[in-house]
Amino acid sequence: MIQVTEIARKRIDTLIQEQATQFQKKIKGVRLTTKGVLPNVEYALAFVEEGKEEAGDVTVDAAGIQIYMESKNGSFLEDVTIDFINNLDKTGFKVDNPKVVMPEVTLPDTPADLDTPEAKAVQKVLDNEINPAIASHGGMISLVDVKDNTAYIRLGGGCQGCGMADVTLKQGVVVAIKKAIPDIHEVLDVTDHAGGKNPYFSPGK
Repeated sequence: MIQVTEIARKRIDTLIQEQATQFQKKIKGVRLTTKGVLPNVEYALAFVEEGKEEAGDVTVDAAGIQIYMESKNGSFLEDVTIDFINNLDKTGFKVDNPKVVMPEVTLPDTPADLDTPEAKAVQKVLDNEINPAIASHGGMISLVDVKDNTAYIRLGGGCQGCGMADVTLKQGVVVAIKKAIPDIHEVLDVTDHAGGKNPYFSPGK
C-alpha cells in the first residue's frame, strides 16, 4: 500500500492549488515513474492533468491523492512511501521503496594502504570539501581504503543511518572525489547504516 506522509500530502495539495489558480489546470493526481535499474533506481513525480491520463495506468488512492503508475510498475511500487524533505542538504520529494535493498559492499582482502598518492588525494577532498560541509549535521566521512581505482569510505556521526546518505554520496561525495581524482572510477560506502544511533535524517519506514 502506497503511503504519503502528512508533510508530503500538504505539499502536493499546495502545488495542485497553485496549478489551478495560476495556470487554470485541473490536476487529477500525481504520476510516479522510475528510471534506472536495481539497486540504483531513481523516482520522479509529475502532475496528471484531467484528460491526460494514459491508457493502462494503474491508480492508487494514497491519503486522498491519486497516484498514477505504469501497469508494469504496479507491484514494484506498491509499498513505497512518498515524503517531502526540507533541510540544508535537500528540499524536495523523496521516495522510499522497501523492495530496493542496497547490496552489501565488502572491503578488499589485502590491508589498506592510505599512503598512496590516490589515497592522499581522496583524503584531501574529504578534509577540505566534504567533512566541513557535513560537520554542521554532526556527520563525518572517513577513508577506509583505495584499491583498484575504487575508494572505500565510511560514514559516521549524523551520516550513519541517515535517510539522505545515498543522496549525499551520489550528489556530493562521489562527484567531488571523481572530479578531483579522475583515476578513481567508483566510490563505495561500507558503512553499517543499521547501526546508526543518531542519524541526521531518519529513513522513512
